[in-house]
Amino acid sequence: MSTELVVVVGLAVLVLVAIFVILGRGRARTRKEKALNTDEAQLPGETGKKSPRAKAAKARKSVLRLRDQTRRVPAPGLITDIIRKTELYNSVEAADAGYEVSLEDVARMKLGLAGLFAILGILIAVLLQSPLIGLLAVLGGAVVGFMAPDSTIKRAAELRQTSISRALPLAMDVIGLAVERSTIDAGISYYVEYFGHETLAEELHTVLENTRIRKERLDVAMGEMLRKNHNDDLTFLVAAVGQATTLGGTDLRLMLTGQADELRLKREQVVKEKSLRAPVMMTFPTMLNVLALLIALGGLAALQLSSGGG
Repeated sequence: MSTELVVVVGLAVLVLVAIFVILGRGRARTRKEKALNTDEAQLPGETGKKSPRAKAAKARKSVLRLRDQTRRVPAPGLITDIIRKTELYNSVEAADAGYEVSLEDVARMKLGLAGLFAILGILIAVLLQSPLIGLLAVLGGAVVGFMAPDSTIKRAAELRQTSISRALPLAMDVIGLAVERSTIDAGISYYVEYFGHETLAEELHTVLENTRIRKERLDVAMGEMLRKNHNDDLTFLVAAVGQATTLGGTDLRLMLTGQADELRLKREQVVKEKSLRAPVMMTFPTMLNVLALLIALGGLAALQLSSGGG
């Protein structure tokens, strides 16, 4: 087999892979934009594969699966120290994977994918028989692989925090109604008992367990929940717990319901902004499909020229 034929076959394979990747991303983005209004309109507490809680759980499993796939990769202390100085591990905690995924696990994910993409770069270098292109492919693959786990982790954290934020207004209303005749501890317990399917209820259940088992004060446990999740919307509820010693009854209920209304208004504004951006973002998949068509035509043209020249 001649070198020219190997190069042509390799380029054809790369073209096909690029087409499938581009079309796949285009279809995924299109489905996401079509489902935007339906997804945003879902009520807290809804279940199913499209519920915020289900999406967050699926994304979290992706992080744990990536951890398991790279468990045998060594984790140098230098890489671990670099990750410790970034905000990436905060996203691991916000995805509720802090107990299962350590800093060393994140380093293994990065190095494992960097090595995998570097090997793909080496294969491209051997196929094209070009040292310069091969070096660029290896370096580019290593960089892309090293950064790849970031998107998986941050996506899981974003989905979980979105699920928490969506449940907050209802939680504040429920706790506010309960606290008018009882304490805020009892109000939180009532929400956890009757809305245990919510992601926020899971977090508040952990808070209550820390107050009962570890004998932590409620405001301290709530502060730890806020630190773990890095969710600005949670500051409303944490502030209410902090003021529960000075406020009570109707005053505390009015404060909680007022904050719930503010969160609903904020959420409505976010949904409107996404709806306005949707038509513009819908053009991107179309551009990708056109690009894929041009790549396919270019690949076919190159094959014809090569056949004609042979």
